[in-house]
Amino acid sequence: MNGDIYLGRLAGIPFRLHWSWFLALFLISWTLAVGFFPQTLPEHSGDRPFFWTLGVLAALGLFVSILLHELGHAFVARRFGIPVRGIRLFVFGGVAELGAEPKKPSHEILIALGGPIVTLLLIVLYNAGFSLILTVTSTNWNLGAGLLSIAGGSTVLAGAAALLFYLGLINTIVLIFNMLPAFPLDGGRVLRGIIWALTGNFLTSTRIAGGVGIGFAWLLFLAGFLMAFRGELLSGVWFFFLGMFLKNAAQSSIAYAQLQQLLGGVRVADMMRRQPVTVPGDLTLRQAAEDYFLRLPFKAYPVVADGRLLGILTLRALQETARDNWEVARVRDLLESQPPRPTVHPQEPVLQALQRMAAAGLSRVAVVENGQLVGLLCGRDVMALMEIRAGLALPREATADQEPPVESRG
Repeated sequence: MNGDIYLGRLAGIPFRLHWSWFLALFLISWTLAVGFFPQTLPEHSGDRPFFWTLGVLAALGLFVSILLHELGHAFVARRFGIPVRGIRLFVFGGVAELGAEPKKPSHEILIALGGPIVTLLLIVLYNAGFSLILTVTSTNWNLGAGLLSIAGGSTVLAGAAALLFYLGLINTIVLIFNMLPAFPLDGGRVLRGIIWALTGNFLTSTRIAGGVGIGFAWLLFLAGFLMAFRGELLSGVWFFFLGMFLKNAAQSSIAYAQLQQLLGGVRVADMMRRQPVTVPGDLTLRQAAEDYFLRLPFKAYPVVADGRLLGILTLRALQETARDNWEVARVRDLLESQPPRPTVHPQEPVLQALQRMAAAGLSRVAVVENGQLVGLLCGRDVMALMEIRAGLALPREATADQEPPVESRG
């Protein structure tokens, strides 16, 4: 994905950082270093490096907790045979990107609860560590009195206790927030699963849960405005953008569920253009330009050799090649210098094919079966079908037996 940094795999699941994660890391570390930890450890108020160290460690601990939360979703999803494409951490937390959505309401509910259960276990662990430090130092801790003076005068113990206290507190807040019945939060996904089980209709459940999520997003907008009005500008901006994120996610989920309804049961073979115009791989670029691009109204052509697909020759690739080379360079030579493009199978659901096209930034994709080119799928044709079905109000209702769309879950 654009803007993502691949870090490796955890339990076989790839995980990535979006560039916005670094912004969140700095803001959280700064807020803790200048606010929370100086108030918690007042006797060490002059040691700024100490507080910045705690701030960075606490921010990293928060994101590790979020990563483990997302792994909870991922492990339950894999238990039900759903592939996990990866986990992505960004400014608002993280999402587990599943390769398919659950086909049963019970699976939806259990996958949604997988993350909060992990968070609950982490809260118990952090609080247990915090209580252990208090027990070892034989103290009764009071936040207002300052932790350092109570923890036997030990800077290390004081810092560890403050860190564990923060992680237990922030994970509790995250758990409560996540379990609000506002889609796409985990509580909203549980709500969708319950409504789905009651109605047997995935689209209806998504519309209701998404509507609740949009309403909650507007509450966040209002809270952000009031905070900014009271002078808490940073918190107000944070609430505003969080509300924007939730609102967009809820609206996208509703739209995607409607898309599933319109394209339910449609396969690539139903929509592809059979026997598309192809370009031989041994033509020069000059011949390809004159015989195809200047004569026919297409911006991309499959290139074949003995019926096998070599790649797609696009107008942009031709334009980006120096014209001095057009006389000698062959089409197949140009394709070899281009990154490979995805292909789809004729029996693949057209909605899944659209997802792959969108991920690759393509408007058309070759349809290949057993290595042979059998057609070309164009996004414009699919959009036309959607417009017709929506206009005639003939789409099938999405039920619990149909495969719902793929989404990311936070």
